[in-house]
Amino acid sequence: MSGDSAFLVEDDGAVRHLILNRPDKLNALDLDQHVRIKNAVEGAAAEPGVRVLALSGYGRAFCAGDDLRADAPTGEDPLAGRRVDLDLGAGPAFLLESAAALRSCPKPTVAMMHGHALGSGYDYSLSCDFRLATEDVNYGDPRIHRGLWAAEGWSYKLPRLVHQSAVTPIAYMGETMNGAAAHAVGLVHRLYPPGADLRLAAKPFLDELATLDSAAYAATKAHMLAALDLAFEQALRYSP
Repeated sequence: MSGDSAFLVEDDGAVRHLILNRPDKLNALDLDQHVRIKNAVEGAAAEPGVRVLALSGYGRAFCAGDDLRADAPTGEDPLAGRRVDLDLGAGPAFLLESAAALRSCPKPTVAMMHGHALGSGYDYSLSCDFRLATEDVNYGDPRIHRGLWAAEGWSYKLPRLVHQSAVTPIAYMGETMNGAAAHAVGLVHRLYPPGADLRLAAKPFLDELATLDSAAYAATKAHMLAALDLAFEQALRYSP
């Protein structure tokens, strides 16, 4: 399993950067990394001084997906009874929890993607409020070619983010997109040149998010997420 240095937490003023740091693995995620992400998101949500969360990766990729060669956990298993074995990777029952923690975080959340942004990395990005990417990003979920499915809930999130015609080649055929294609269908909000250091290039945008009223943002986000599956009349009654 990956060591503590594989996941870094750095603050830049009110912006908290959660940085995947396994460049030799293209930041592929093992179970420890998913646990770290969940704990870091929940911790940041409870800290008043943190106003924005930004998820990124060091090296040549944002995240190449799950580490299919990761060693099994040693010692007592904290997730006993909560893991589903897919042969090619385990743990999606917990991954649903970690992705849900990111999606429901009351603060602005931003995925900053370069290189490969695949599999679980793709799903975590769909759990964020904003997605920023370099033009040459390789973005999507090709796991269907390995006989796997959308284990962390993106099959729920994707059709709520973009129109149906954009969903089918991604979900059914495992097609990936570059930044321009993802931007064209609305999955990516801002594009940056190939090779850009997104933590530096996106700083003005992150700082702008940090100036927003925290209470108003949290309430607006909660209402929008709750209203996704409500009828219009119900949504009106829910909204203040």
